[in-house]
Amino acid sequence: MELLPQSREALDEYVTPSIDDVEVLLRVIEGWAVRAVPDCVALSVTLLDEDLTFTLVDHEATRRAADRDTSEDGAEAGGDVYALDERGWAEMARERAFAGIASTVSLPVVEHGRAVLNIDLYASTASAFHDRIEGLVEALGAWQAGAVTNADLGFETLRRAEEAPERLREQRLVDVAVGLVAARMAVTTEEAAVMLRDAAARAGVSETQAASVAQALLA
Repeated sequence: MELLPQSREALDEYVTPSIDDVEVLLRVIEGWAVRAVPDCVALSVTLLDEDLTFTLVDHEATRRAADRDTSEDGAEAGGDVYALDERGWAEMARERAFAGIASTVSLPVVEHGRAVLNIDLYASTASAFHDRIEGLVEALGAWQAGAVTNADLGFETLRRAEEAPERLREQRLVDVAVGLVAARMAVTTEEAAVMLRDAAARAGVSETQAASVAQALLA
């Protein structure tokens, strides 16, 4: 599997040292997953505290499955072709790229009674995870009672992974603004963070927008 470009960008440029072993974690999970589920074609790991998602995809496997499914659908529909505008073609291309995902399983990882990670696995066949979830739970250290199947056939974690670099940029902007407010007002960073959130709420803007204004005024 290949690391999503946005996941590579987030890992290389933005992730703090405390979580810079995420790629190692992804590769370890990949090894366990593909051994237990040969039809596994993608996986995502979400760091719940940071609300960041990182994704690996076997593009060739999903492409083959998508081509197969498209051929079957075309044969059943009699090969009808519909006119699409540029946006329509883009949407269809995105749908086809992961049409090969036929089953999913979401596995939370719990530490000290609190979920810290969510592992999402994606397979190209409908029965890929049948009778294998217990083994995956044991191998990945996940919480079996929290396992959910076929909840993300639309591959929503991909979209979240694509947003990771922007999320980290916004968080960096907020962190810098909080530091400036704390220094200027002689308060703790926790108090400064509350002040920034309150200011954003009063102004009816996002916390990121408020942080940008604070930086411009205080830097």
